[in-house]
Amino acid sequence: MTLNPKRILPTLAAGLAVLLLLSLPAITTAQSGSHNVIDDFLGRAHIHVLNNTNTSTADPVADRIGCLNAQGWLTLDDCAVFTRADDPNVHHTLSTSAGNCSFQDPAMPKNVDSVYGSNTHAWSCGPGAGDGMVEYYYTITGFNYPFVCQGNINCFYDIKATAPGEDTAPMPVWAFYWGSQQFDVPPGHWRVLWLWARVPEE
Repeated sequence: MTLNPKRILPTLAAGLAVLLLLSLPAITTAQSGSHNVIDDFLGRAHIHVLNNTNTSTADPVADRIGCLNAQGWLTLDDCAVFTRADDPNVHHTLSTSAGNCSFQDPAMPKNVDSVYGSNTHAWSCGPGAGDGMVEYYYTITGFNYPFVCQGNINCFYDIKATAPGEDTAPMPVWAFYWGSQQFDVPPGHWRVLWLWARVPEE
């Protein structure tokens, strides 16, 4: 029997989509008998980066490899305070003391290793990020913790496979893209989660 690649690739892609969805909890509008993380995704927070690809098993302590700084890049412990704008007129954007945050700054490095994300730019906060109106950040009821999602149920991010250290320069973070030609992050990269870790209001 001759295998038809045109039939195999869509089947493999569909199978991977199912596996990725299984790593996410069921999306519901209410959560009975347990804490609703929607209530935590408010106000001011640090964004911790967790090296785990499963939202059900991710551990905020054991899996933490760093946090995002005021420019939106990954560091060991230079954790910026992020503010979530909970106003429909500003589209639930995120910002730091440097400015609004987005994947839209053309001055940021591209994820050249990624098949589907090769023309996308690293996340950043500052004047070059624009007003952030094209991006929407949220979490999902059913998560154990308030993981930061964006786009169409995209709760994962793409970094080089290196954990930051004391002397490591800040590292770029990209949105996660996949498809039939590349099911996961590129070789030499990690797929990670962002955790919204609330800080006291001033």
